[in-house]
Formats: sequence, C-alpha cells, structure tokens
Amino acid sequence: MIADQLRLIDTIQRLGIGYHFETEIEEALERVHDVGENSSFINIDEEGTDLYNKALRFRLLRQQGFPVSPDGFRKFMNNEGKFEQWLATDEQGLLSLYEAAHIAFNGEDILDEALSFATKSLKSMMQDKKINASFQKQIDFAFRVPAWKCVPRSLARHSIDFYSDHHDTSLQNQKLLMFAKLDFNMVQKFHQQELQELAK
Repeated sequence: MIADQLRLIDTIQRLGIGYHFETEIEEALERVHDVGENSSFINIDEEGTDLYNKALRFRLLRQQGFPVSPDGFRKFMNNEGKFEQWLATDEQGLLSLYEAAHIAFNGEDILDEALSFATKSLKSMMQDKKINASFQKQIDFAFRVPAWKCVPRSLARHSIDFYSDHHDTSLQNQKLLMFAKLDFNMVQKFHQQELQELAK
C-alpha cells in the first residue's frame, strides 16, 4: 500500500537512517509521484484520502524535489477557502499538515492557510489538554523546528526517544529503531574520534 510506504519512508528519515536507503527512497517516491495524487489516494485504503496521508505525501515528495501542487488540500477546505472545522480534532493530520505547510513557495495561499489553521488547532489542543504527553512532545518539537528544517542528527535523537517511548509493537519498527540506535551511536563515536584527532 502506498500509505504504508510513505509512513515507512517518514519513519526511516526521522530516525536518521535514510542515508542508507537513498536509492530505494528515491525510487519509491518516484513511483508515488508517477501514480499521481488522485489515483494513488483513491486506492490506498479505507482512509486513504485522509489529511495525514495527503500531507505526508505532499511533504515527502516536495522534500525530495518532486513537483507537487498544494491544490490537493482544497478537498479539506470550504467555499470560503478555510479548512473545515471538523479537521481541528485530527491530531495526526494536523501535525502532518503543519509540517507540510512549511515547505511552501511564495504565493501558495493554500499552504499559508494550512499553516495558520494547523498552528491554531494544535495550540488549542495543547491548551485544552486534549492530547497525550507523547504526542505533546511531538508537537513541541515540531513547533521549535519543523522536520524538514531540522538538523538530521537532532531529529534522529528526538525520534529515537519518541519511538522508544511509543511502544510500537510492529516488528518492522522495532528493527528500524534498533538499527537507528546502533547507527546513531556509531556516527556519534566516529565524530568523537574526529574531534579527538583535531584536538591533537
């Protein structure tokens, strides 16, 4: 399923191990892009047209340099050009939209509106204490620095902590987490050795 592939790519990149899979990620995203927005999201799964998947697809493709229009978000907007209020309770969708909106080009009013709506809705959720502590940390981190602007090692450190606390029972994610921890420690040790050499 395309939605599963996108989530896997996002997890791999957040954990800081994307550089091991650059070719595979590029090829997978090229297939997602070639399938096209409408057909890929009509046939993903029962919730394939949800805000989370739409925003994740947009962000991953645009981050990778594929031309992708924000017009797909119009389906979530009313006739006045505002996002539908029922979306204000979709925490995962809002966070995904928030991160996607940060990859806007000048003049993309849809993404300006998306950023405003997502920010306001997420802050409201936080004030009303309608989210769990784990997700609150995700929002706090995203508000400090959106994923695509974040230094990869910093995002990896945060994501390793998040996925460790998240208690995901998926064997695939457990293996990715274990690999990410090993990779993070190896890279950190390598940098420490480099610093020692420079200090000499």
